[in-house]
Amino acid sequence: MKKTLFYLLTVWIILWMQIASNHYLGGTLFAVQWVFLAVLHFGLVRGPWVGESTGFIWGLLLDAAALGFLGLHSILFSLAGYSTGMFRRQLDFSKLWTQTILSWVATMAYYTAYYLITRLVSSADEPLRWAILTVPVVNAIVAPVFFSVLEFWGQLWGQMPQERDR
Repeated sequence: MKKTLFYLLTVWIILWMQIASNHYLGGTLFAVQWVFLAVLHFGLVRGPWVGESTGFIWGLLLDAAALGFLGLHSILFSLAGYSTGMFRRQLDFSKLWTQTILSWVATMAYYTAYYLITRLVSSADEPLRWAILTVPVVNAIVAPVFFSVLEFWGQLWGQMPQERDR
């Protein structure tokens, strides 16, 4: 029950952080993808299954609120969570540079895939936005601090990573 409550509260809090961030910073170049960073964290710390599951749930909730292609966030977030979970044995997650570079690369891959899929599916001509270049940098800067906050949050609930490779 404690584990279920931990995940429900985490999903709810981070989803509201994303909503507030989109409301206040969504139109600027300084938007942060809190949900995407949380999916990366859960994939790295708790494994590919948890990363994929949380990515799917958060993606589905974001897709339900968006007016775009239904299921696109679910697919991309699930893929990101699963991929980072599979790479966790090759990466030293405790280093800040690893967290920064992984967040930047994953966000660039996410935006590239999102842009290509929406261009392929949608008939509307949407211009390329500067956020494709600035949001990955902002995510990379914020990621180490956010990952440590999520780690502390998990320790408060007694939720240690499922598998320690180190």
